[in-house]
Amino acid sequence: MTSVADTAETRQPTTVRLAVVGAGRMGGAVIHGALRSGELRPADLGVFHPEPERRDALAAQFGIASLDDVGVHQAERVLIAVKPQSFERVAPLIARRHAGFVSIMAGVTLATLAKRLGSSRVVRAMPNLGARVGASATALAWTAETSPADLRFARALFDGCGSVFDVPESLFDAFTGLSGSGPAFAALVAESLADGGVRVGFHRDLARDLARQVLLATARLLEDTEPAAIKDEVASPGGTAIAGVRTLERHRLRFALMDAIEAATERASELSGNGPGW
Repeated sequence: MTSVADTAETRQPTTVRLAVVGAGRMGGAVIHGALRSGELRPADLGVFHPEPERRDALAAQFGIASLDDVGVHQAERVLIAVKPQSFERVAPLIARRHAGFVSIMAGVTLATLAKRLGSSRVVRAMPNLGARVGASATALAWTAETSPADLRFARALFDGCGSVFDVPESLFDAFTGLSGSGPAFAALVAESLADGGVRVGFHRDLARDLARQVLLATARLLEDTEPAAIKDEVASPGGTAIAGVRTLERHRLRFALMDAIEAATERASELSGNGPGW
């Protein structure tokens, strides 16, 4: 006769390469990135959630194993993708001495992670919304006890989501202000361009398409051209672009964007308990 324990054992592998704790928007984006890049196969991954029904639903959604706390403890490494306010509740369930952990929680420092998890093999990562389409900018910081293998694994994991940057933990709040919050600012620029198009006569749908294409083309150009050079090339003497640039300068667009990044950085510092002194 097959016992419940036997059934659970056959449902999840003894060991997975990565246990994902929480699989919301960003955790799910990392899973998709790892699978898309081929760095991990579905059999290499498992997901953990304290609520069994939610855990099984997430596992089915991503086509990976459903892990209980025993399965998490057996995993080679653990990705922590829960909301920061949930960490205190989750940490005792996943803590394991000498295990390798990767955290994408905002505002939870390496020191706090190491203390609550019982392991100093910790990598802290900060991807942005671009992870959903394989175009994230991800910051990495790590402890002195993190092994080269742990770091290689983290780099490969987030390479599947976009570009990876080594950033001192002291600059993580600033990274949040620029890279984490930046998609919202760029989206606001896109929306404003579309609004301008509507004002001069375009249908809303066409105006949105044109604004999106402008930003896509500019992003491609920025891969090998400095921003000032693009502006100078478009803004011919006495032309339309320089007239628009003059208006943007009059309305202090540069200052507004710089101030937005500073405000976002200060808010990130407040949320992470670092105060305003970034």
